[in-house]
Amino acid sequence: MDTLPRPICCRPITDEERAAQLSTVRHWKVQGSLIKSRLLYLQMKHGIATLKHVLQSLSEADRAVLTKTVFVGEWYELGLLVRLDAAIVAELGATTPDLPEALGAFSAELNIGGTYESLVQRDVEGFLQLSAVVSPTFQTFGSARYEPEGKTGLVHAGTVCLAYDTAPPSQYCQSGIGYFRRAVELCGGIHPEVTITGCRREGAPECRFRICWQPSGASTIPMT
Repeated sequence: MDTLPRPICCRPITDEERAAQLSTVRHWKVQGSLIKSRLLYLQMKHGIATLKHVLQSLSEADRAVLTKTVFVGEWYELGLLVRLDAAIVAELGATTPDLPEALGAFSAELNIGGTYESLVQRDVEGFLQLSAVVSPTFQTFGSARYEPEGKTGLVHAGTVCLAYDTAPPSQYCQSGIGYFRRAVELCGGIHPEVTITGCRREGAPECRFRICWQPSGASTIPMT
């Protein structure tokens, strides 16, 4: 695995910093499937009481949206997702290491293995190429492409590149580590490793997720 410093998107930030970052991308939206996966994560992994406690910690405006039905095919403000993630980390982060990555992995399990199961290919390379094409299915901002690297021995590798005109909020990409790792497993990849090798907020031209894996058959690795 690459031994690069943790990028700024993987470091904790204050509520004030988060609000300032969100103020620059108010028009960005994400699919309801991403938000719904967070609510289901709380309910299924930690119980309805924890879900209610997290919702109570949010603003009245955010609660008004999240306590109604969240539709997977509708667009919601990115800020709503980011604030919900921050509230989940504040509630559970002390006892759940790498929680943003766990949220991303659960999103992959729910959406790729369920809602968007038709997008799953039992070929990791094919899926990663497709994931760049269908990126607009999940968010209204940025563009994506996939750069294959081929293979070295038994290890295959490639990079998903996400280009944004404006740097995304810190930690938005952190859940992407868990998302891509679990997605590769669902497509049959073994021992996937995901490293952020470029961070838009640190001045890189794009956010880059380098993914390594060993090929195999369909994954049966359960969620933990």
